[in-house]
Amino acid sequence: MSKEKISQRLLNPRTCLQIGLFTNIALTIFKFFAGIVGLSRAMVADAMHSFSDILTTGIAYIGICVGERPADEDHPYGHGNAETIAASLVSLIIFIIGIWVGILAMLAVIRGEFRTPLNIALLAAVVSIVVKEALFRYTIKVGRISNSPAVVADAWHHRSDAYSSVAALIGIGGARISFLYLDPVAGLVVSGFIVKIALKLIRSNIGIIMDERPHSAFINRIKALARKTEGVKKIDSIKVHRRGSKFTVDLEVAVDSGITVDEGHRIASNVRTKLLEGMQNIGDVMVHVNPYNQGG
Repeated sequence: MSKEKISQRLLNPRTCLQIGLFTNIALTIFKFFAGIVGLSRAMVADAMHSFSDILTTGIAYIGICVGERPADEDHPYGHGNAETIAASLVSLIIFIIGIWVGILAMLAVIRGEFRTPLNIALLAAVVSIVVKEALFRYTIKVGRISNSPAVVADAWHHRSDAYSSVAALIGIGGARISFLYLDPVAGLVVSGFIVKIALKLIRSNIGIIMDERPHSAFINRIKALARKTEGVKKIDSIKVHRRGSKFTVDLEVAVDSGITVDEGHRIASNVRTKLLEGMQNIGDVMVHVNPYNQGG
């Protein structure tokens, strides 16, 4: 297989999520073992976070698979919103895990359940930081290239796990030099990182569900391409709806009122083609033609 094909395959959202899934399984097993054997509450909490990664990556993968299905009679606009649903579920799970980890950490502090962690817990934290940060960078790159909210959500879950491992490392290291309370306190800090990222993702997914307007640069690019189409006098209206990783554009353009219906249809078709070919992540374009009012 050529390097180009390998690169293309690695940038495929499904491949990315598969790599993340199997990596998380191996890392979770190692961290659970290290946390239990190494007497570290922070590492056990971190392992639970990694376990949630397995669930969320699985959900994201299902969302991608369903979202790629073509339009049918019951879903004329396709199944792209499955990705947004998956991303929302991922965000909710991250939030719940964060709250749960925080409660366990607070209970440990209140009860004074302090222990000295062993070296294996420290090693697990270091390994987790390196692996999860690498996974974040790889997954966020794939998510942004494919414009997939599910993959982006999964990437940020990797980053939150890396943050939690940093906190665990500090807590475990501090506990090993006699500051025993730092181990459960690190678990509390971990929960704060997790909840913060979850809220950010929830806000982003709500925006997609509520048909929030895309950023201005994206809209302006659409307008610029449409205006360059021969026969288009003015852009009367533009609406953009996001469905998963793709956008549907509803556009009203004004054309010379004296042309024939066939000519108007040709202009609309040219606008549609120009947008589909000139911009990434546009799944469909609907163009309505209005007569140009020179005084309007």
